[in-house]
Amino acid sequence: MGRGDRVGFGLPGQPAAREMMVLAKRAEELGVDSVWLTETRFTRDAITTSAAVAAATNRVRIGTAVTNPFTRGAVLTAVTFATLDELAEGRLVFGFGPGSPHILRRQGFGFDLPLTRTREHIDVVRQLLTGDRISYEGQTVSIDSVALDFQPYRPTIPLYLGVTGPKALDAAAEIADGVILNGFVSADYSRRAIERVQSRAAAVGRSRQSIEIASWLMVSVDQDSAKAKDAVRPMVATYLANFPNIARESGLPEALLETIGQAYVEGGVAAAARHVGNDIVTRLSCAGTPTECLELIQARRDVGVTLPILGILGGNVAWALEELIGEA
Repeated sequence: MGRGDRVGFGLPGQPAAREMMVLAKRAEELGVDSVWLTETRFTRDAITTSAAVAAATNRVRIGTAVTNPFTRGAVLTAVTFATLDELAEGRLVFGFGPGSPHILRRQGFGFDLPLTRTREHIDVVRQLLTGDRISYEGQTVSIDSVALDFQPYRPTIPLYLGVTGPKALDAAAEIADGVILNGFVSADYSRRAIERVQSRAAAVGRSRQSIEIASWLMVSVDQDSAKAKDAVRPMVATYLANFPNIARESGLPEALLETIGQAYVEGGVAAAARHVGNDIVTRLSCAGTPTECLELIQARRDVGVTLPILGILGGNVAWALEELIGEA
């Protein structure tokens, strides 16, 4: 595949770990560029599953999408990613981002200085990967004479930042090799976010095309279009109820978000989903027949996404792989 038609395969914390290995191997056989593992909510973690996928594959890049600077310290992050890159023999992508305040606070973490903390963790990881002994004193990270006790497989690992807001997009443009856009945003948001990243990159002296634009697409595919949309509707509703800040970036009306949020609190996912119409489902996800999904994938490419990451939902992942990956 050329750069214009590369595609990634995303495993959003499911299915079971051993099945992930089988699916990743099949995705590699079908020609995907990369396999991506999430660590956002309380599903399977990205580190263990990345190691499993590395052991099951030989060619594909393997990315975390994403880990964060709150649940692991900077030195442990460096050790972890150096180890994963060694296991993958140089195929790892360091997918990183500030994380979700909603999810982190439920675990007892704060969310203070998220972008500063993200930048400082990246500084430390990059320095430790060179093999040097470092000391570091930042606002959120303090390191006293630390070096890795093994030689990293590579002195640099590509960094992709998973970001949404304007300041975070600017940070990605300044320091990252790639950006990972959220899986529940509109094509119009993606276009605006890409324009911002590329403009900021140019402003700091980088090539506008030097930054890979990856984007999650949450995929629900079925020969019955209505069934595909119904399958993903509860997930869209859950996302809108719990992450209204991201939904606002896609231009959804505040009144609708309040209605969905209230319904979620009072009646759960099913009640919230009743307020999510097909127009919202197709605006924020990739749901429908194989042909409809391919058209939605192309719509993201048309606004500048260079690497769509297909997070295929439901119980027909293997079938969807065959239908979409070979054509996407």
